[in-house]
Amino acid sequence: MATKQPLQRSSRAEIHDPRLTDFLNLALQRMQHVINPAEMEPQPIIFPLAESMRWNYFTQDDWDEFGNLESEYGRLSYTLTRYPERGPPASCERILHQLLEEDSVLDEWLNVAPELETLAMAALHDVCRQQLNGYSKRECMTKSDYATLPADYTIGEDGSELTLKLWHRALEEVALRLMSGSLEHVEQFLQIHAFLKDPIYGFQRPLKDQAKLFEQLLRGLKETMPTDSLNAEAFKRLVAQGAQESAFLTSPLLARVSLIHFAAHHQLTYASVPLDSLARAEFSVPSHVLEVVEEMMLAVASNEGFACPIVPILATTRPVFSKKGEYLTPIIDGNHRATAALLLRFLAGQPLLADGVTMGQHLLGYCIDHGLGRKWQIDLSDVLKDLYTEKYGRLRDQLTSQSPLLRKFATVQHIPALIVQEEDFHTICKQRSVGKSRPVLLHPFHQTLFNDDELPFALPQKAGQTHGRPEVFRLLPLTPFGTSQDVSGREVFKATVRESMNGLADESATMHGRRFRKFVIATQLPLKG
Repeated sequence: MATKQPLQRSSRAEIHDPRLTDFLNLALQRMQHVINPAEMEPQPIIFPLAESMRWNYFTQDDWDEFGNLESEYGRLSYTLTRYPERGPPASCERILHQLLEEDSVLDEWLNVAPELETLAMAALHDVCRQQLNGYSKRECMTKSDYATLPADYTIGEDGSELTLKLWHRALEEVALRLMSGSLEHVEQFLQIHAFLKDPIYGFQRPLKDQAKLFEQLLRGLKETMPTDSLNAEAFKRLVAQGAQESAFLTSPLLARVSLIHFAAHHQLTYASVPLDSLARAEFSVPSHVLEVVEEMMLAVASNEGFACPIVPILATTRPVFSKKGEYLTPIIDGNHRATAALLLRFLAGQPLLADGVTMGQHLLGYCIDHGLGRKWQIDLSDVLKDLYTEKYGRLRDQLTSQSPLLRKFATVQHIPALIVQEEDFHTICKQRSVGKSRPVLLHPFHQTLFNDDELPFALPQKAGQTHGRPEVFRLLPLTPFGTSQDVSGREVFKATVRESMNGLADESATMHGRRFRKFVIATQLPLKG
Protein backbone atom coordinates (compact mmCIF):
# COMPACT_ATOMS: atom_id res chain seq x y z
CA MET A 1 0.00 0.00 0.00
CA ALA A 2 1.23 3.48 -0.87
CA THR A 3 2.47 5.56 2.04
CA LYS A 4 1.33 9.17 2.36
CA GLN A 5 4.38 11.22 3.25
CA PRO A 6 3.94 14.31 5.45
CA LEU A 7 3.81 17.52 3.44
CA GLN A 8 6.87 19.73 3.41
CA ARG A 9 6.82 22.50 6.03
CA SER A 10 8.31 25.93 5.58
CA SER A 11 11.54 26.50 7.46
CA ARG A 12 11.21 28.30 10.80
CA ALA A 13 13.63 29.86 13.23
CA GLU A 14 13.93 27.84 16.41
CA ILE A 15 12.58 29.35 19.63
CA HIS A 16 14.95 29.63 22.58
CA ASP A 17 13.66 29.68 26.16
CA PRO A 18 10.02 29.55 24.96
CA ARG A 19 7.16 30.89 27.04
CA LEU A 20 3.63 29.59 27.36
CA THR A 21 2.49 32.10 24.74
CA ASP A 22 4.87 30.48 22.23
CA PHE A 23 3.34 27.06 22.84
CA LEU A 24 -0.19 28.46 22.67
CA ASN A 25 0.52 30.21 19.37
CA LEU A 26 1.89 27.01 17.82
CA ALA A 27 -1.12 25.06 19.07
CA LEU A 28 -3.50 27.69 17.67
CA GLN A 29 -1.85 27.47 14.26
CA ARG A 30 -2.44 23.71 14.20
CA MET A 31 -6.06 24.18 15.27
CA GLN A 32 -6.57 26.75 12.54
CA HIS A 33 -5.06 24.45 9.95
CA VAL A 34 -7.32 21.56 10.99
CA ILE A 35 -10.41 23.55 10.06
CA ASN A 36 -8.90 25.54 7.15
CA PRO A 37 -6.43 23.14 5.47
CA ALA A 38 -6.98 24.62 2.02
CA GLU A 39 -6.28 28.19 3.15
CA MET A 40 -3.17 27.59 5.27
CA GLU A 41 0.14 25.88 4.74
CA PRO A 42 0.63 22.78 6.93
CA GLN A 43 1.96 23.44 10.41
CA PRO A 44 4.78 21.62 12.25
CA ILE A 45 3.51 18.55 14.10
CA ILE A 46 4.47 17.45 17.62
CA PHE A 47 6.31 14.13 17.43
CA PRO A 48 5.00 11.39 16.94
CA LEU A 49 1.62 12.70 15.74
CA ALA A 50 2.41 12.30 12.03
CA GLU A 51 3.77 8.75 12.38
CA SER A 52 1.67 5.60 12.60
CA MET A 53 4.31 3.40 14.23
CA ARG A 54 8.02 3.89 14.80
CA TRP A 55 9.20 6.07 11.91
CA ASN A 56 6.54 4.75 9.49
CA TYR A 57 3.77 6.93 8.09
CA PHE A 58 0.13 6.20 7.43
CA THR A 59 -0.99 4.79 4.08
CA GLN A 60 -3.11 6.61 1.56
CA ASP A 61 -5.87 4.09 2.32
CA ASP A 62 -5.69 5.10 5.99
CA TRP A 63 -6.12 8.75 5.03
CA ASP A 64 -9.06 7.88 2.77
CA GLU A 65 -10.75 6.03 5.63
CA PHE A 66 -10.03 8.29 8.61
CA GLY A 67 -9.40 11.70 7.08
CA ASN A 68 -6.53 13.91 8.24
CA LEU A 69 -4.24 11.60 10.22
CA GLU A 70 -2.08 14.51 11.33
CA SER A 71 -5.08 15.68 13.38
CA GLU A 72 -6.31 14.25 16.69
CA TYR A 73 -9.76 13.68 15.23
CA GLY A 74 -8.39 11.25 12.65
CA ARG A 75 -5.55 9.75 14.69
CA LEU A 76 -7.61 8.73 17.71
CA SER A 77 -10.32 7.27 15.46
CA TYR A 78 -7.57 5.28 13.72
CA THR A 79 -6.16 3.98 17.03
CA LEU A 80 -9.54 2.92 18.40
CA THR A 81 -10.38 1.14 15.13
CA ARG A 82 -7.07 -0.50 14.24
CA TYR A 83 -5.87 -1.35 17.75
CA PRO A 84 -8.83 -2.47 19.89
CA GLU A 85 -6.26 -3.93 22.33
CA ARG A 86 -5.55 -0.35 23.42
CA GLY A 87 -9.14 -0.08 24.65
CA PRO A 88 -10.49 -0.29 28.22
CA PRO A 89 -10.76 -3.52 30.24
CA ALA A 90 -13.68 -5.84 29.45
CA SER A 91 -15.04 -5.13 32.94
CA CYS A 92 -15.82 -1.56 31.81
CA GLU A 93 -18.06 -2.59 28.90
CA ARG A 94 -21.30 -2.87 30.91
CA ILE A 95 -20.95 0.72 32.12
CA LEU A 96 -20.01 1.99 28.66
CA HIS A 97 -23.09 0.31 27.18
CA GLN A 98 -25.26 2.04 29.79
CA LEU A 99 -23.52 5.38 29.24
CA LEU A 100 -24.16 5.27 25.50
CA GLU A 101 -27.87 4.63 26.10
CA GLU A 102 -28.17 7.97 27.91
CA ASP A 103 -29.37 11.09 26.11
CA SER A 104 -26.07 12.82 26.92
CA VAL A 105 -22.73 11.14 27.61
CA LEU A 106 -21.33 14.42 28.94
CA ASP A 107 -24.18 14.89 31.44
CA GLU A 108 -23.82 11.31 32.69
CA TRP A 109 -20.02 11.04 32.66
CA LEU A 110 -19.40 12.22 36.23
CA ASN A 111 -21.81 9.59 37.50
CA VAL A 112 -20.00 6.69 35.82
CA ALA A 113 -16.38 7.87 35.92
CA PRO A 114 -15.67 6.79 39.54
CA GLU A 115 -16.79 3.21 38.87
CA LEU A 116 -14.86 3.13 35.58
CA GLU A 117 -11.72 4.28 37.38
CA THR A 118 -12.20 1.64 40.10
CA LEU A 119 -12.58 -1.11 37.50
CA ALA A 120 -9.60 0.20 35.53
CA MET A 121 -7.34 0.19 38.58
CA ALA A 122 -8.55 -3.29 39.53
CA ALA A 123 -7.56 -4.47 36.04
CA LEU A 124 -4.14 -2.85 36.45
CA HIS A 125 -3.54 -4.56 39.78
CA ASP A 126 -4.56 -7.85 38.21
CA VAL A 127 -1.97 -7.33 35.46
CA CYS A 128 0.62 -6.55 38.12
CA ARG A 129 -0.22 -9.80 39.94
CA GLN A 130 0.12 -11.73 36.67
CA GLN A 131 3.57 -10.26 36.11
CA LEU A 132 4.55 -11.06 39.70
CA ASN A 133 3.50 -14.69 39.28
CA GLY A 134 6.57 -16.80 39.93
CA TYR A 135 8.56 -13.90 41.38
CA SER A 136 10.55 -15.25 44.34
CA LYS A 137 10.37 -12.01 46.39
CA ARG A 138 14.12 -12.12 46.87
CA GLU A 139 16.13 -9.04 46.04
CA CYS A 140 16.85 -8.66 42.35
CA MET A 141 20.59 -8.87 41.85
CA THR A 142 20.96 -9.30 38.08
CA LYS A 143 19.21 -8.21 34.91
CA SER A 144 17.73 -11.67 34.46
CA ASP A 145 16.04 -11.38 37.88
CA TYR A 146 14.00 -8.47 36.49
CA ALA A 147 13.12 -10.04 33.12
CA THR A 148 9.34 -9.97 32.75
CA LEU A 149 6.98 -10.66 29.88
CA PRO A 150 4.38 -7.86 29.74
CA ALA A 151 0.86 -9.00 30.58
CA ASP A 152 -2.42 -7.41 29.45
CA TYR A 153 -5.91 -7.17 30.84
CA THR A 154 -8.79 -8.77 28.94
CA ILE A 155 -10.41 -6.69 26.22
CA GLY A 156 -14.11 -7.16 25.50
CA GLU A 157 -15.47 -8.05 22.08
CA ASP A 158 -17.35 -4.75 21.82
CA GLY A 159 -14.51 -2.55 23.04
CA SER A 160 -13.58 -0.94 19.73
CA GLU A 161 -17.19 -0.22 18.77
CA LEU A 162 -18.01 1.23 22.21
CA THR A 163 -14.97 3.50 22.39
CA LEU A 164 -15.52 4.81 18.87
CA LYS A 165 -19.14 5.61 19.68
CA LEU A 166 -18.12 7.32 22.90
CA TRP A 167 -15.46 9.39 21.09
CA HIS A 168 -17.85 10.63 18.41
CA ARG A 169 -20.75 11.19 20.83
CA ALA A 170 -18.53 13.24 23.13
CA LEU A 171 -17.19 15.26 20.20
CA GLU A 172 -20.65 15.95 18.84
CA GLU A 173 -22.06 17.04 22.20
CA VAL A 174 -19.18 19.28 23.23
CA ALA A 175 -19.03 20.86 19.76
CA LEU A 176 -22.72 21.78 19.84
CA ARG A 177 -22.45 23.20 23.35
CA LEU A 178 -19.37 25.23 22.55
CA MET A 179 -21.03 26.55 19.42
CA SER A 180 -23.84 27.83 21.63
CA GLY A 181 -21.31 29.50 23.94
CA SER A 182 -21.44 26.98 26.82
CA LEU A 183 -18.20 25.81 28.48
CA GLU A 184 -20.07 23.79 31.09
CA HIS A 185 -18.90 20.29 30.14
CA VAL A 186 -15.34 20.92 28.96
CA GLU A 187 -13.75 18.92 31.80
CA GLN A 188 -15.99 15.93 31.16
CA PHE A 189 -15.06 15.95 27.47
CA LEU A 190 -11.35 16.20 28.26
CA GLN A 191 -11.56 13.30 30.70
CA ILE A 192 -13.34 11.14 28.13
CA HIS A 193 -10.57 11.98 25.66
CA ALA A 194 -7.92 11.08 28.26
CA PHE A 195 -9.74 7.83 29.13
CA LEU A 196 -9.88 6.76 25.49
CA LYS A 197 -6.14 7.36 25.01
CA ASP A 198 -5.12 5.84 28.34
CA PRO A 199 -7.97 3.81 29.91
CA ILE A 200 -6.07 3.25 33.17
CA TYR A 201 -4.31 6.48 34.05
CA GLY A 202 -6.37 8.91 31.97
CA PHE A 203 -8.38 9.62 35.12
CA GLN A 204 -5.29 11.06 36.80
CA ARG A 205 -4.63 13.83 34.30
CA PRO A 206 -4.59 17.41 35.71
CA LEU A 207 -8.01 18.18 34.22
CA LYS A 208 -8.59 21.57 35.78
CA ASP A 209 -5.28 22.87 34.42
CA GLN A 210 -5.97 21.30 31.05
CA ALA A 211 -9.47 22.78 30.91
CA LYS A 212 -8.06 26.27 31.50
CA LEU A 213 -5.59 25.80 28.66
CA PHE A 214 -8.31 24.37 26.40
CA GLU A 215 -10.54 27.39 27.05
CA GLN A 216 -7.58 29.74 26.54
CA LEU A 217 -6.98 28.15 23.14
CA LEU A 218 -10.63 28.58 22.17
CA ARG A 219 -10.56 32.24 23.19
CA GLY A 220 -7.36 32.76 21.23
CA LEU A 221 -8.89 31.11 18.19
CA LYS A 222 -11.92 33.40 18.26
CA GLU A 223 -9.60 36.41 18.42
CA THR A 224 -7.68 35.34 15.31
CA MET A 225 -10.42 33.95 13.05
CA PRO A 226 -14.23 33.92 12.83
CA THR A 227 -15.74 30.75 14.31
CA ASP A 228 -19.43 31.61 14.15
CA SER A 229 -19.67 30.31 10.60
CA LEU A 230 -18.13 26.92 11.43
CA ASN A 231 -20.47 23.95 11.10
CA ALA A 232 -20.70 21.16 13.68
CA GLU A 233 -18.34 18.85 11.77
CA ALA A 234 -15.60 21.49 11.65
CA PHE A 235 -16.11 22.25 15.33
CA LYS A 236 -15.70 18.55 16.20
CA ARG A 237 -12.31 18.55 14.51
CA LEU A 238 -11.43 21.77 16.26
CA VAL A 239 -12.23 20.55 19.79
CA ALA A 240 -10.50 17.21 19.16
CA GLN A 241 -7.32 19.09 18.27
CA GLY A 242 -7.79 21.36 21.25
CA ALA A 243 -7.93 18.32 23.54
CA GLN A 244 -4.64 17.01 22.14
CA GLU A 245 -2.89 20.38 22.31
CA SER A 246 -4.03 21.16 25.86
CA ALA A 247 -3.00 17.67 27.03
CA PHE A 248 0.55 18.22 25.76
CA LEU A 249 0.68 21.64 27.42
CA THR A 250 0.07 20.09 30.86
CA SER A 251 3.29 18.04 30.75
CA PRO A 252 5.33 18.84 33.89
CA LEU A 253 8.49 18.66 31.77
CA LEU A 254 7.51 21.75 29.79
CA ALA A 255 8.67 23.82 32.76
CA ARG A 256 12.22 22.76 31.83
CA VAL A 257 12.00 23.42 28.08
CA SER A 258 14.93 25.34 26.64
CA LEU A 259 14.36 25.05 22.89
CA ILE A 260 11.68 24.42 20.26
CA HIS A 261 13.34 23.21 17.07
CA PHE A 262 11.61 22.87 13.70
CA ALA A 263 12.84 20.38 11.13
CA ALA A 264 11.13 18.34 8.39
CA HIS A 265 7.47 18.21 9.51
CA HIS A 266 8.28 18.21 13.23
CA GLN A 267 7.97 20.54 16.17
CA LEU A 268 10.66 19.19 18.49
CA THR A 269 10.33 20.38 22.07
CA TYR A 270 13.61 19.97 23.96
CA ALA A 271 14.12 20.24 27.71
CA SER A 272 17.04 19.82 30.11
CA VAL A 273 15.94 16.96 32.35
CA PRO A 274 17.67 16.14 35.67
CA LEU A 275 19.83 13.09 34.96
CA ASP A 276 19.21 11.62 38.41
CA SER A 277 15.43 11.80 37.98
CA LEU A 278 15.23 9.40 35.03
CA ALA A 279 13.44 6.08 35.31
CA ARG A 280 14.16 3.15 33.01
CA ALA A 281 12.03 0.26 31.76
CA GLU A 282 14.76 -1.69 29.98
CA PHE A 283 18.42 -2.41 30.53
CA SER A 284 21.24 -1.42 28.22
CA VAL A 285 23.81 -3.43 26.27
CA PRO A 286 27.21 -2.74 27.94
CA SER A 287 29.19 -2.86 24.69
CA HIS A 288 26.82 -0.34 23.14
CA VAL A 289 27.11 1.97 26.15
CA LEU A 290 30.90 1.90 25.91
CA GLU A 291 30.69 2.81 22.21
CA VAL A 292 28.62 5.84 23.21
CA VAL A 293 31.14 6.68 25.98
CA GLU A 294 33.92 6.76 23.39
CA GLU A 295 31.84 8.90 21.04
CA MET A 296 30.99 11.35 23.83
CA MET A 297 34.67 11.78 24.60
CA LEU A 298 35.33 12.41 20.89
CA ALA A 299 32.50 14.97 20.86
CA VAL A 300 34.06 16.80 23.81
CA ALA A 301 37.43 16.87 22.06
CA SER A 302 35.82 18.12 18.85
CA ASN A 303 34.38 21.03 20.80
CA GLU A 304 37.69 21.81 22.53
CA GLY A 305 36.35 20.75 25.93
CA PHE A 306 33.61 23.35 25.74
CA ALA A 307 30.65 20.95 25.66
CA CYS A 308 29.50 17.37 25.17
CA PRO A 309 26.75 17.48 22.51
CA ILE A 310 24.57 14.39 22.13
CA VAL A 311 21.45 13.30 20.30
CA PRO A 312 18.69 14.09 22.86
CA ILE A 313 16.91 11.20 24.52
CA LEU A 314 13.10 10.97 24.49
CA ALA A 315 11.40 11.43 27.88
CA THR A 316 7.87 11.55 29.24
CA THR A 317 6.06 11.52 32.58
CA ARG A 318 4.00 8.66 33.99
CA PRO A 319 2.17 8.17 37.32
CA VAL A 320 3.90 6.14 40.04
CA PHE A 321 2.16 2.78 40.57
CA SER A 322 2.21 2.77 44.36
CA LYS A 323 1.89 6.50 45.13
CA LYS A 324 -1.03 8.38 43.65
CA GLY A 325 -0.19 11.94 42.68
CA GLU A 326 3.52 11.30 42.11
CA TYR A 327 5.18 10.97 38.73
CA LEU A 328 8.08 9.15 37.10
CA THR A 329 10.22 10.49 34.26
CA PRO A 330 10.75 7.43 32.04
CA ILE A 331 13.26 7.25 29.20
CA ILE A 332 11.23 6.46 26.10
CA ASP A 333 14.29 6.27 23.85
CA GLY A 334 17.96 6.74 24.76
CA ASN A 335 18.81 4.33 27.58
CA HIS A 336 22.37 3.92 26.28
CA ARG A 337 23.02 7.67 26.13
CA ALA A 338 21.71 8.17 29.66
CA THR A 339 23.76 5.25 31.01
CA ALA A 340 26.89 6.57 29.26
CA ALA A 341 26.38 10.05 30.75
CA LEU A 342 25.96 8.62 34.26
CA LEU A 343 29.02 6.40 33.86
CA LEU A 344 31.21 9.26 32.64
CA ARG A 345 30.05 11.45 35.54
CA PHE A 346 30.98 8.62 37.93
CA LEU A 347 34.41 8.13 36.36
CA ALA A 348 35.02 11.89 36.41
CA GLY A 349 34.57 11.92 40.18
CA GLN A 350 37.24 9.28 40.83
CA PRO A 351 40.78 10.50 41.65
CA LEU A 352 42.12 7.92 39.21
CA LEU A 353 40.86 4.85 37.40
CA ALA A 354 41.56 2.30 40.14
CA ASP A 355 41.14 -1.46 39.83
CA GLY A 356 37.73 -2.84 38.88
CA VAL A 357 36.85 -4.14 42.37
CA THR A 358 37.55 -0.79 44.03
CA MET A 359 35.65 1.08 41.33
CA GLY A 360 32.68 -1.26 41.80
CA GLN A 361 32.58 -0.38 45.50
CA HIS A 362 32.75 3.33 44.71
CA LEU A 363 29.94 2.92 42.16
CA LEU A 364 27.51 1.73 44.83
CA GLY A 365 28.15 4.86 46.89
CA TYR A 366 27.74 7.01 43.77
CA CYS A 367 24.34 5.49 43.03
CA ILE A 368 23.19 5.99 46.63
CA ASP A 369 24.41 9.60 46.69
CA HIS A 370 22.50 10.40 43.48
CA GLY A 371 19.33 8.52 44.39
CA LEU A 372 19.74 6.02 41.56
CA GLY A 373 17.59 2.92 42.06
CA ARG A 374 18.48 -0.75 41.92
CA LYS A 375 18.02 -1.09 38.15
CA TRP A 376 20.45 1.77 37.54
CA GLN A 377 22.96 0.19 39.95
CA ILE A 378 22.82 -3.16 38.13
CA ASP A 379 23.03 -1.56 34.71
CA LEU A 380 25.98 0.69 35.54
CA SER A 381 27.77 -2.15 37.33
CA ASP A 382 27.56 -4.41 34.26
CA VAL A 383 28.98 -1.65 32.03
CA LEU A 384 31.78 -0.95 34.53
CA LYS A 385 32.71 -4.66 34.61
CA ASP A 386 32.99 -4.69 30.81
CA LEU A 387 35.11 -1.54 30.88
CA TYR A 388 37.64 -3.39 33.06
CA THR A 389 38.00 -6.36 30.71
CA GLU A 390 40.97 -6.75 28.37
CA LYS A 391 38.77 -5.89 25.40
CA TYR A 392 38.39 -2.28 26.58
CA GLY A 393 41.98 -1.65 27.68
CA ARG A 394 42.42 0.93 24.93
CA LEU A 395 39.31 2.82 26.07
CA ARG A 396 40.56 2.85 29.67
CA ASP A 397 43.90 4.22 28.48
CA GLN A 398 42.06 6.88 26.46
CA LEU A 399 40.00 7.94 29.49
CA THR A 400 43.15 8.13 31.63
CA SER A 401 45.11 10.13 29.06
CA GLN A 402 42.21 12.52 28.55
CA SER A 403 41.51 13.03 32.24
CA PRO A 404 41.17 16.85 31.93
CA LEU A 405 38.28 16.32 29.51
CA LEU A 406 36.83 13.46 31.56
CA ARG A 407 36.81 15.61 34.72
CA LYS A 408 34.39 18.02 33.06
CA PHE A 409 31.64 15.41 33.28
CA ALA A 410 31.74 15.68 37.09
CA THR A 411 29.44 18.71 37.08
CA VAL A 412 26.79 17.30 34.74
CA GLN A 413 23.27 17.44 36.16
CA HIS A 414 20.99 17.56 33.12
CA ILE A 415 20.56 15.64 29.90
CA PRO A 416 18.79 17.05 26.81
CA ALA A 417 15.47 15.34 26.08
CA LEU A 418 12.71 15.54 23.50
CA ILE A 419 9.43 15.79 25.41
CA VAL A 420 6.75 13.32 24.30
CA GLN A 421 3.56 11.70 25.61
CA GLU A 422 3.49 7.90 25.81
CA GLU A 423 -0.21 7.69 24.98
CA ASP A 424 0.52 9.29 21.58
CA PHE A 425 2.65 6.32 20.52
CA HIS A 426 1.69 2.94 19.12
CA THR A 427 4.45 1.27 21.14
CA ILE A 428 5.53 -2.15 19.88
CA CYS A 429 6.13 -5.00 22.33
CA LYS A 430 9.02 -6.80 20.64
CA GLN A 431 8.82 -9.89 22.86
CA ARG A 432 5.23 -10.66 21.94
CA SER A 433 5.38 -9.56 18.30
CA VAL A 434 7.73 -12.31 17.11
CA GLY A 435 5.97 -14.57 14.63
CA LYS A 436 2.77 -12.49 14.64
CA SER A 437 1.07 -11.16 11.52
CA ARG A 438 1.15 -7.65 12.96
CA PRO A 439 2.90 -5.96 15.89
CA VAL A 440 1.52 -6.44 19.40
CA LEU A 441 1.25 -3.12 21.26
CA LEU A 442 2.04 -2.13 24.80
CA HIS A 443 -0.41 -0.03 26.82
CA PRO A 444 0.62 3.32 28.29
CA PHE A 445 0.26 1.73 31.76
CA HIS A 446 3.16 -0.64 30.95
CA GLN A 447 5.50 2.36 31.21
CA THR A 448 4.37 2.81 34.80
CA LEU A 449 4.82 -0.85 35.73
CA PHE A 450 8.20 -1.28 34.06
CA ASN A 451 9.69 2.07 35.12
CA ASP A 452 8.64 2.00 38.78
CA ASP A 453 11.73 0.97 40.74
CA GLU A 454 9.53 -0.45 43.51
CA LEU A 455 8.39 -3.20 41.12
CA PRO A 456 10.69 -6.06 40.00
CA PHE A 457 9.98 -5.63 36.28
CA ALA A 458 12.25 -4.78 33.36
CA LEU A 459 12.29 -5.31 29.62
CA PRO A 460 15.24 -7.07 27.96
CA GLN A 461 18.00 -5.10 26.29
CA LYS A 462 17.10 -4.05 22.73
CA ALA A 463 14.34 -6.68 22.63
CA GLY A 464 11.65 -5.20 24.84
CA GLN A 465 9.90 -2.28 23.19
CA THR A 466 10.26 0.18 20.35
CA HIS A 467 8.71 3.61 19.94
CA GLY A 468 10.50 5.16 17.02
CA ARG A 469 12.21 8.53 16.89
CA PRO A 470 12.12 11.58 14.60
CA GLU A 471 14.29 11.32 11.54
CA VAL A 472 15.91 14.67 12.34
CA PHE A 473 17.20 16.11 15.57
CA ARG A 474 19.19 18.93 17.14
CA LEU A 475 22.47 18.14 18.89
CA LEU A 476 22.30 19.53 22.44
CA PRO A 477 24.76 19.44 25.35
CA LEU A 478 24.89 17.77 28.73
CA THR A 479 24.81 20.58 31.30
CA PRO A 480 26.48 22.10 33.23
CA PHE A 481 29.76 20.93 31.71
CA GLY A 482 32.94 21.67 33.59
CA THR A 483 31.35 24.78 35.06
CA SER A 484 28.52 25.83 37.33
CA GLN A 485 26.85 27.62 34.41
CA ASP A 486 24.63 26.00 31.78
CA VAL A 487 25.68 26.21 28.14
CA SER A 488 23.24 28.15 26.01
CA GLY A 489 21.06 26.13 23.64
CA ARG A 490 21.87 28.77 21.02
CA GLU A 491 25.28 27.21 20.49
CA VAL A 492 25.85 24.98 17.48
CA PHE A 493 28.05 21.99 18.20
CA LYS A 494 30.42 19.76 16.30
CA ALA A 495 30.08 15.98 16.61
CA THR A 496 30.30 12.87 14.50
CA VAL A 497 26.90 11.25 14.84
CA ARG A 498 27.22 7.51 14.52
CA GLU A 499 24.59 4.79 14.74
CA SER A 500 25.48 3.89 18.31
CA MET A 501 25.15 7.46 19.58
CA ASN A 502 21.76 7.78 17.98
CA GLY A 503 20.67 4.43 19.34
CA LEU A 504 20.02 3.08 15.85
CA ALA A 505 22.30 0.06 15.98
CA ASP A 506 20.37 -3.19 15.47
CA GLU A 507 17.30 -1.29 14.26
CA SER A 508 17.58 -3.05 10.92
CA ALA A 509 14.75 -4.36 8.81
CA THR A 510 14.04 -6.25 5.62
CA MET A 511 12.53 -4.71 2.51
CA HIS A 512 12.22 -6.38 -0.90
CA GLY A 513 14.47 -9.17 0.35
CA ARG A 514 17.33 -6.84 1.28
CA ARG A 515 18.62 -5.91 4.71
CA PHE A 516 18.88 -2.21 5.35
CA ARG A 517 19.46 0.08 8.29
CA LYS A 518 17.63 3.35 8.69
CA PHE A 519 20.30 5.90 9.57
CA VAL A 520 19.84 9.60 10.01
CA ILE A 521 22.19 12.43 10.75
CA ALA A 522 21.72 15.80 12.33
CA THR A 523 20.37 18.19 9.71
CA GLN A 524 20.24 21.96 9.45
CA LEU A 525 23.22 22.23 11.79
CA PRO A 526 26.14 24.31 10.47
CA LEU A 527 29.24 23.16 12.32
CA LYS A 528 31.71 25.41 14.05
CA GLY A 529 35.19 25.63 12.63
